[in-house]
Amino acid sequence: MQFLNYFQRLWFNEKEGQIFLALYKLGSQPASTIAKYVNIERTSVYKILLKLAKVDLVSISEKNWVKNFFISDISILKKFVAGKIDDFQNLDNEFESIKTELSQFDTSLSSSIPKITIYDGVDGVKNIYSDIYSLIEEKSYISIKFFASNLFESKSWEKSNLKNYTDDFFQKLKKDKIFVDTFLWNWIMVMESMWKAVQIHELENLPASNSSINMFIVGQVVYIIIFKDIPSAIKIDSKELAYSMHFIFEKVKID
Repeated sequence: MQFLNYFQRLWFNEKEGQIFLALYKLGSQPASTIAKYVNIERTSVYKILLKLAKVDLVSISEKNWVKNFFISDISILKKFVAGKIDDFQNLDNEFESIKTELSQFDTSLSSSIPKITIYDGVDGVKNIYSDIYSLIEEKSYISIKFFASNLFESKSWEKSNLKNYTDDFFQKLKKDKIFVDTFLWNWIMVMESMWKAVQIHELENLPASNSSINMFIVGQVVYIIIFKDIPSAIKIDSKELAYSMHFIFEKVKID
């Protein structure tokens, strides 16, 4: 029957369609009468009639404490469809915001989002040098880029050398024959020129105080360390950022 197919396309099942059709044929009736007509257990019919009433497809009147169900006008179906159209239009309008919310769970997208780790304090900064060395070993890198500020103002502070934080980091790089492509920003108070350094064993004597900076570019990961009273560092796992930094240092002019 065409009506039952139409009714099921409104997200109702065949049994619900039969009960709605029976009620329309019989007019105002209690659930027991409808149940006999469609040969379905009364409790099931009663629950379905209440469900249809909840969405305004069926109306209810009560006489002598008995609920009677009826359909006020068949055009109620058209009103129901119009409501669904509005609901779906609203859902369509809200889709972009839902898409944005769910994108955080999309692994194909999350892989391109930079992964950031923060380190602070002396122990935190020491750990970042261990992390750099572990990454070099894991990926079998033979070359990394290293930028450091080398200001006289920073050197003048006590206990300001990198060896206070790096332990045997640079010695291990030398032993493993890792090439450290080193760029030093030099001068007295502010960074005014950039030089290249080649002696890896001298790097642990670079300043590590008064806002001096270290930056390592290790494959697809960038590490930035700032030495203050409480030193801090950040690890940024971002292919795009790392490649940009590689490019910048390849093109930089060295005095």
